[in-house]
Amino acid sequence: MSFTMKLRERLSLSFSIVASLTLLFFGFAMFFFFSQYRKNEFNNRLKQRVEVTEKMFLERENFSDQAFRTIQEQFLNKLPEETEEVVELTQDFRSQLVLEYPESFLENVTNNEEAFFERNDRQGSGKVFHVGGKDYLVLLTAKDDIGVRLMDHFLTIIFIGLAICIIAMVLVSYFVSGWILNPIVQKISQANSISATNLHERLNVGNAEDEMGQLAIAFNNLLDRVAEAFDTQRSFIDSASHEIRNPLTTIIGEAEFALQRERTQEEYIHSLSSISEEADRLNTLVNSLLKLSGINTRKASYPEEVFSIANVLESSINKLHSLNPDQKVIVSGTELQLKAKGNIHLMETAFINLLDNACKFSFNKPVEVNVTDGPDNNFTVIIKDQGIGIPPEDIPKVTQPFHRAHNARKITGIGIGIPLTAKIIELHNGMLEFDSELSVGTEVKVMLPKSAF
Repeated sequence: MSFTMKLRERLSLSFSIVASLTLLFFGFAMFFFFSQYRKNEFNNRLKQRVEVTEKMFLERENFSDQAFRTIQEQFLNKLPEETEEVVELTQDFRSQLVLEYPESFLENVTNNEEAFFERNDRQGSGKVFHVGGKDYLVLLTAKDDIGVRLMDHFLTIIFIGLAICIIAMVLVSYFVSGWILNPIVQKISQANSISATNLHERLNVGNAEDEMGQLAIAFNNLLDRVAEAFDTQRSFIDSASHEIRNPLTTIIGEAEFALQRERTQEEYIHSLSSISEEADRLNTLVNSLLKLSGINTRKASYPEEVFSIANVLESSINKLHSLNPDQKVIVSGTELQLKAKGNIHLMETAFINLLDNACKFSFNKPVEVNVTDGPDNNFTVIIKDQGIGIPPEDIPKVTQPFHRAHNARKITGIGIGIPLTAKIIELHNGMLEFDSELSVGTEVKVMLPKSAF
């Protein structure tokens, strides 16, 4: 079974581990340096005792044996369990030694004339001095009982202090991490209280300069986008329901009217014509909705190829003429050889929608299409009509499904063509811009990236 810790526990544990390791390192570093200091201090005391022994040896002949021992015991501060030896430095001086010393120490002292050693709890010092043309070796050892006891006591203090500090660090880090994470906990509680019924609520930002404030701002921006998507979806569903209900109501009404009693052939033909017209309208609406939904949900599934913008425009104009021979489209420009990459059928759908709108809202007056080269490896297709124009307040809304300007509601349409075109252009990494003047006309710019192949 897996064990998952919350962020507070992870932060507390991580901080405690790092702090504990730091304290352990600091404690043992102090112990190490203090131990070195104690050893060096005791070596200095040994060195002083060696020098005293050397001087006493030089003055030995001036004192009797009894006087010499009295001076050593009463006036010289001997070290704990001190031993001292003075031997003449000859080839076989090792045989004259009473105590056993490390061989490396003896070699070091004979070569360098002074050396120290440490073995177990005993430290020693040695020095070579010269008297009357002879070399003598002073060897002195002792135990640093006071220093060792101090080190043991110091080590105990370190362990107790570290244990207390680590426990305190765990507790403090737990409460500090809780205090630090408390704004997140509050924001989580606020976020959990927000649902589809209260999307207008937002998290408290607090300090916008720190990470918590920036997190709240990012989440609030996300809620703004979600709320906008909800509103768009709600508006889309309401508009779609309304648009679908109208032809269905007409179809059902005409069918019920025709079935109420026997009618003349002309009346049946009129009812069936109305039903067929509304069915065609409903079929166009459903197909447009399916195309729009397909582009939104399956952007990556459309095959792409390099195509000539001239070929796409020619194909779009031909299909447009097959639907309405009265429409007049004039193509110009010196950049018709430019190529783009994408799905040809989708691009034809986009240009058919734009050209059909231009012709429809200008009542079949000539529509101009011009292709120009642009900056940043782009080119622009400009479609200009002589129609009724778009009110300035409606231009930002023309890409919303089912939106129709107030001056266009008497003209046949369902409000899907431009939103579908905008999605197609977006799918091809392009841009769609509108510039319009009432009763003068509308200019639509389609900017697409050029293909190098």
